[in-house]
Amino acid sequence: MLIEVADISKAYPQAREGESAAVVENLSFAIAEGEFVCIIGPSGCGKSTLLNMIAGFIPPDRGKICFDGRQINRPDPERAVVFQEATLFPWMNLRRNIELGPKAAGVAKTELHRIVNDCLALVDLNCSQQAYPHQLSGGMKQRAALARVLALQPRLLLMDEPFSALDADTREHLQDQLLKICAKRRQTVVFVTHSVEEAAYLADRVIIMGYPPNRCYASLRIQRGQERSRTDKQQMFNILRLRAALKDLSRQLPDGANAPQGCTQQDV
Repeated sequence: MLIEVADISKAYPQAREGESAAVVENLSFAIAEGEFVCIIGPSGCGKSTLLNMIAGFIPPDRGKICFDGRQINRPDPERAVVFQEATLFPWMNLRRNIELGPKAAGVAKTELHRIVNDCLALVDLNCSQQAYPHQLSGGMKQRAALARVLALQPRLLLMDEPFSALDADTREHLQDQLLKICAKRRQTVVFVTHSVEEAAYLADRVIIMGYPPNRCYASLRIQRGQERSRTDKQQMFNILRLRAALKDLSRQLPDGANAPQGCTQQDV
């Protein structure tokens, strides 16, 4: 397993001194190399907190997260993050933004040129490499942000609702581009989303998180034919199963009194 989350808990301080509120409690799961996992669940259930812990931005209070057998205790370019907002430096053109990471890592000039060209081609931005962020559309900015992360050649790609602010056509186009990139690179992805349709279309497996303090409500394996489709019967069935699981979750008390004890494996 590339990622192993072992019995982690995380709480945040409250306004009253000495009090804290648990967001994640005794959460455990594992992710295989090359797997595309989407994480969904109610607002405030700890999806972004979990992603930040896997990235190494914040530590769990208890338990541990291991990457390729090594405990995570700091950020690492092998675990790269794409945020909801495209985090590009406005004073740099697109090419310089993409160069930044590998250049800081000491990549030789010839290799740097090849990496940047490959990443520009992967996201179809060759023609815009001299443009500045303010000259790009929202979708182009997100493609540029993805290219900048891919230039680091990460083993794990962490994505926190990266397409949520985009219009439907642009979002679907970027979903398809991401899948092509993952197929070409055999990229491992952890993708946070609120969209059941997006999760069903992208994921090999969907982890549903419950109300805080939670472990996880269910882990659902997505099954599909040889070709992905947004409209075939299998996709509709996947969506219905995910919606049914979320509806069942909504019957649980928000204080977690009726929450299931641990993550249940199901097949979709």
